[in-house]
Amino acid sequence: MAPDMTAILVTEPDGPVDDMLGTVGRALQGGLNGIIVRRPSAGTTEIFEITRRLRPATRKFNCRLLVHDRADIAVAADADGVHLGNGSLPPAAARRVVGPGRLVGLSVHNLDETGQAVAAGVDYMLLGHVFASTSHPDEEPLGLPHFKEAVLRSRVPVYAIGGVSTDNVRLIAQAGGPGAAAIGAFARVEDPAETARAFRAAF
Repeated sequence: MAPDMTAILVTEPDGPVDDMLGTVGRALQGGLNGIIVRRPSAGTTEIFEITRRLRPATRKFNCRLLVHDRADIAVAADADGVHLGNGSLPPAAARRVVGPGRLVGLSVHNLDETGQAVAAGVDYMLLGHVFASTSHPDEEPLGLPHFKEAVLRSRVPVYAIGGVSTDNVRLIAQAGGPGAAAIGAFARVEDPAETARAFRAAF
């Protein structure tokens, strides 16, 4: 099942929940069509409640709702799928939890991992970090040529993440990417709706 996402918001890993929900709400007004709920320090109940609260709005705006790492919460909150990272269930195991009707995505960091993810049966990947990122200040970015090669090799969508902003998102589209994901480009700006519009327009 291929996802139909071009503008993907990854929630901030911490901070006030109401602030995060407000950011998501404004981004939805701008055309956001993908959300990954990622709160690694939160407990099961909090992640479930966040996802449950987002479900009506994401349905209204035709936005995919995904839960980072927690396949069980994705099913319990009726999300559209699970996004796997380091330390998550293997894709095949996550698929058994969520079933064939939900998405299974995976974060990857190089071409080898991209090929392995396709073989594992994921529906899409986030590859990063493509640009210099404040989340990984000491790591060299992959760069656009690496991202373009991954897109060409993969038979499932490969989305860019890491340092993507309204200033460079068109470069992702020009490299063949179907969409892009970001944290700061939505959470640390005055108007998250404008970020969503810029991402949608790029693709």
